Amino acid sequence: MKKNNFMPTIVLGCICLVSALLLSCINQFTAPLLAQKEQAQSSGALLEVLPEGTTYDVVNLDDYPDIPTAVKAAWIFPEGCVFKTETKGYANGLTLMIGIDNDGKIVNTKVVSSNETYGFEGKLDGAYNDKTLDSVDLIIASGATAKSETSKGYYDGVLAALQAFGMLGGQEVDTRTPEEILQDNCKEALGTDQRNFIQWYASSKALGDAKIYMNDKGVVVSSGEYFVGYLFGSDAPYGTPSAEALAATAAAYEIYASATRMTLSDYQGIGKAVNYAYKLADGSYLLRLERKGFEWAAKPMVIELVIDEDGKIASCVTISHSESGGYGDYCGDPEYYNQYVGKDKTDYSTVPGIVGNVGSATQTSTGYKDAIRQGFAAFEKFIATEGDNA
Repeated sequence: MKKNNFMPTIVLGCICLVSALLLSCINQFTAPLLAQKEQAQSSGALLEVLPEGTTYDVVNLDDYPDIPTAVKAAWIFPEGCVFKTETKGYANGLTLMIGIDNDGKIVNTKVVSSNETYGFEGKLDGAYNDKTLDSVDLIIASGATAKSETSKGYYDGVLAALQAFGMLGGQEVDTRTPEEILQDNCKEALGTDQRNFIQWYASSKALGDAKIYMNDKGVVVSSGEYFVGYLFGSDAPYGTPSAEALAATAAAYEIYASATRMTLSDYQGIGKAVNYAYKLADGSYLLRLERKGFEWAAKPMVIELVIDEDGKIASCVTISHSESGGYGDYCGDPEYYNQYVGKDKTDYSTVPGIVGNVGSATQTSTGYKDAIRQGFAAFEKFIATEGDNA
């Protein structure tokens, strides 16, 4: 006999319909309350970030189509301006109120609402006071965890407000991020339309204030305002850089040009974490290592390691990572990776684990040290081959 499923289907459909209606009703009641709460917080924050403010006019942002998208509202006072911004830190929804006086200086900043995990964003309130568009720079919140992305999100909000202030005053404002400006300068120096330049950390002491950036087309040497590019396979600079630019970057380029890129396929057993390696003129080796710590991380940790001719770590820098906030992200802090400097293959593992070796931090520490282990193993193969060829 065929079973009749008609009635259960109707019942299930009714349950779903009733649930949807209930959720809709709840949202109708709660959404205005949440909006009122945030509006009240914003209104209160107006006087906190611009205490001398009196009357104000609301800015119609539609009149400024180029204003940064992070700016969600703006008010003009006789004493200055207040901006409400929303950016992404560790999570979406990092909302700030930012007061700026008529001289373009930040009076105060305040978090209005946030979905950040550990509350480090609150430590940045007021940290940007007196900064202008020309002087503002990223400030890292105090504390050892979950701070990098949160701090960056806070900075993005502050920068957007300063840019918007300039636009309201009729200025032409470059709304690119500092990273975008750097990448565009490198593009122009190398005559490429690609922005994927990565920094080459030979040694901060050897390079001084200069920096070297690479992509698959060539290298760019920067020093101050100067950027000079060299296509791979050519020792002649790209384009026609000025004599001043060439003089400012010459020493740094010599460090790069005198380095020998190792052909990893010539050595058996080089670990997968070793992305590339160079032998530098002073006998040290620069290795770029890539290794995941937490297995669910979106991207591997990228580490630039310099091992000197005595087999000791001369430099260790975490270039990038996607380890979990609050745990493994400590691997990106100088206070962590600087601990490896001066260590050799016998004692690098004595560097303390991250955040007490809890949860994903254990995997981050293990992966980081395994990448360095593979770096030392590659270094020993390079040295052994040199001895055989002596």
